[in-house]
Amino acid sequence: MKNKLLFFLLLTYVCFAQQPSHIIIGEEELAGVNIYSIIQDEDNTVWLSTNNGLYHYDGLHFNVVSSAIVKDLSLFGLTKDNNGMIYCYNLSGQIFRIVKGKLELYWQIPKEYISSVIYINFDTDNALLVSVNALLKVKKDKQVELIYKYQKESACQIAKDDKGQLFFSENEKLFQYSNNQLKVIKTELPQISNNLLKPEITYTNDIALFVNLEPRALVQQQKNFTLVNFNVINDKSIHYSAILSKKKDLVWLTSSKNGAYCFNLNGNPLYNNKLLFKDYFISSYLEDTEGNFWLCTFGKGVVLIPNLNVIDYTNNDLLEKDDLKKITKKGNNIYFGGTKGTIYQLNKDDIKIELKNQKKIEFLKYVPKSNLFFVNGQIYDGTHLNFLASNNYNKYDFFQNQLSDSIYFVTRSGLYYLDEKLDGKNLNYSVRSYAVFNDEKNRILWIGSSTGLEIFKNKAFSKLKVDGQTIFASHIIGVENQVWVASSSGILIFENEQLIRKITTKDQLLSNNVLKLIYDKDWVYVSTNEGLQRYDLKKKTFKNFTKSEGLLSNAIFDFEILDNQIYVITSKGIQKFNFDAISVSRNLPSLKIDNVIVNGFKKIGTNEFLSSSENTIEFSLFSVTHKDKRNLKYVYQLKGYDENWYTTDYYNNTIKFTKLPAGKYEFRVKLKDDSQISNQMETFCFEVETVFWKKWQFIVGAILVITCSVVMYYRSRIRYLMRKKNEEIEKEKYIQELNKSKLTALKSQMNPHFMFNALNSIQEFILQNKKELASNYLGDFADLMRSYLQYSQEDYITLRDEIETLELYLKLEKVRFENEFDYKVTYKESLDIDSIQIPSFLIQPFVENAIKHGLLHKEGAKQIDVQFLLEKEAVLKCIITDNGIGRKASQEINKNRKHKSFATEASHNRLQLLNQNIGQKIGLEIEDVLDEKSQSLGTRVVVTIPILN
Repeated sequence: MKNKLLFFLLLTYVCFAQQPSHIIIGEEELAGVNIYSIIQDEDNTVWLSTNNGLYHYDGLHFNVVSSAIVKDLSLFGLTKDNNGMIYCYNLSGQIFRIVKGKLELYWQIPKEYISSVIYINFDTDNALLVSVNALLKVKKDKQVELIYKYQKESACQIAKDDKGQLFFSENEKLFQYSNNQLKVIKTELPQISNNLLKPEITYTNDIALFVNLEPRALVQQQKNFTLVNFNVINDKSIHYSAILSKKKDLVWLTSSKNGAYCFNLNGNPLYNNKLLFKDYFISSYLEDTEGNFWLCTFGKGVVLIPNLNVIDYTNNDLLEKDDLKKITKKGNNIYFGGTKGTIYQLNKDDIKIELKNQKKIEFLKYVPKSNLFFVNGQIYDGTHLNFLASNNYNKYDFFQNQLSDSIYFVTRSGLYYLDEKLDGKNLNYSVRSYAVFNDEKNRILWIGSSTGLEIFKNKAFSKLKVDGQTIFASHIIGVENQVWVASSSGILIFENEQLIRKITTKDQLLSNNVLKLIYDKDWVYVSTNEGLQRYDLKKKTFKNFTKSEGLLSNAIFDFEILDNQIYVITSKGIQKFNFDAISVSRNLPSLKIDNVIVNGFKKIGTNEFLSSSENTIEFSLFSVTHKDKRNLKYVYQLKGYDENWYTTDYYNNTIKFTKLPAGKYEFRVKLKDDSQISNQMETFCFEVETVFWKKWQFIVGAILVITCSVVMYYRSRIRYLMRKKNEEIEKEKYIQELNKSKLTALKSQMNPHFMFNALNSIQEFILQNKKELASNYLGDFADLMRSYLQYSQEDYITLRDEIETLELYLKLEKVRFENEFDYKVTYKESLDIDSIQIPSFLIQPFVENAIKHGLLHKEGAKQIDVQFLLEKEAVLKCIITDNGIGRKASQEINKNRKHKSFATEASHNRLQLLNQNIGQKIGLEIEDVLDEKSQSLGTRVVVTIPILN
């Protein structure tokens, strides 16, 4: 009795509430914006005229089109001319057209014609017709022709049929304007109101004259007009405006107090003649090319209806704040419930409360054979919903035998059967289970548990696996002689306990995560986390119901079938639809390559030839759809770079390639969804030029030319210097000048020696095919040669020039040693290296000697440090330290060689000659660097140089 008090029957509270399933777009972007008209462009984008100006919607974003020429931001009457160009106007008399996404003033209505209401349209000559206090024709040269002066001096609405004929009505007369001729085609229309008659063109290309502000119309049937009264609330304070579909037998009557009614043209009410969208003031209407219905509102965005045949009940007051979870059927009624613990009955679109329960509904099932209702842990009779029994088992699935009265159910505690007293008895199976099915013919009990799919046969349980993998089943049903298992890896079909087929996403299943199956007639209905599907057992094909077709949410909790109507519960409420009313296939939207940008700023066209540095390409894709976009993807390929096809999300409409190598390319892109790939493929061709200095012919040629040029120039220069010095020797009689010429000769002799080594290195790199290294080395070598040639005629150079030349020489030696050699040239910042002058190329021979004799034969890391110090005020000290093998080891290596060190001998000779001509001598000290055990750590050379004033 206590449980009986917790539930009570409530049969009097009935609520009628249904409307087309819909979504709201622009709820935030258009908040507070009043939409006056809407139109779809040739590229499927949508334009909206509002009190805040013109908006453009590309399926993703709403963008305001600003213009300084607009005097009044409130724009009205979006209309296409015969060429598809879009026009609109404001009440200041400005008529605009949209050109390349911007507003352009087309014509200004003269002040004498401006009225409080304006209508525009276009005749068969594509001339603009403006209805103000008269009907005006604006020719292409902007000359104005008066077609008709309205007797009431109030603008009449103009309607245009498929043939380009224009119609308007005044004083119970119907006018037609065609081929530049105006005539009266109906002289006496029935007098049904004192208000204006607004003509509209029906889906059959006939005329319907709607009474302004009233729910009445004269509808043309053949040549006669019939009065149609639309049955709405009899409230004289409410005014109605008619919006007529040009594609269907459909009339929307919008109310001045929000909401709209829906009728056929003959006045037959739809949706139980109930007020739809009662929270919205509906102002304008659009049927787009994809079959969507747009109801524009004041201040609350746009109501988008993907399919008029899909009904939802979310506006039912009874269901407010109830998160629905479970659904079942009994006879012609649907029963469902949710977190509020209430069970509702749905009969012919009328909803009433059947039971109220303190616990949320987690299980709901009606069993027709036993005439029992199972609600969570309670059992009720199916006739009067009287309480019968209760247990503590919260059920997950339920099955009743058809050949006997046995009832099985599974819970978190395992497998049970229901005895005659309606008590649950465990069948020695205590594993948490979610699905149960009894194959009565073969006497096999199928169980989907937390440990996998199992069968109970011959009094024993055994696991079923597919390809050695455990199967996790969420639902199990019988289909003719087969067992169908809904699993996390698709639909598994068994026959005689053997897997005979597997249906997955490869077979057009929306998702492999299958939640529930229902077998009804020739179809199997499937719910997944991506939508609902109907599988035709004969044709073996799917038909889908997803968000594109009107499903409010992919979070599907449960569904049921009654008389071919599918009732589905999602996180957004309960909906009803019929698969026969859903289109078989969805046409994918058109696609184009909108922009191609090179290196981030340069826009290019197809078949362009790009330089080698223009190798970063970004493609912007443009595709507009107003259906659900979540399953849409771009597939693309860059032929010539990669033969593979790649996929990217629809919202990521930019594809970028960086550092493309030289070559010819063709970019290809298509659109796809879960079930098809578009036949339309867009392509874009371009070519990237090869980097000229990477061509092997250029590298070899450049090396040969530079090498020959340097050698020829150097030899020519040497000959010139030698000739010059010989002439000086003959002319000069003084020993000082003779010594000076000898010194110049010795100095010049050092350059061929280093060049010989450097050219050998370049030759080695070329033979080893190290093209880039050879090129870089040759460039540095050329710089060093230029320094030698520049300073070879100078007796003294600045310390900075000496350091820079020395570092360039060490850099070349470092490359020749393949980076096993390191060096460091240091001096204090206080040292004025720009003003101090020293004999040219004084230090380099000692560095060269350290490398050749000290480091060349050393294994491992090689290091040389050159340090410049200012000693006293007029003496510069240069310390050259290497970590080579030492003088003793070097002498042992070289003692049997006939070749004598050119650099060593030349350096000593040069110092002797230099010291002959200066007062303070240049000092030279060479010492071994030893460790504590007198083992050689290298050699140190100290050169003391007097600074010249």
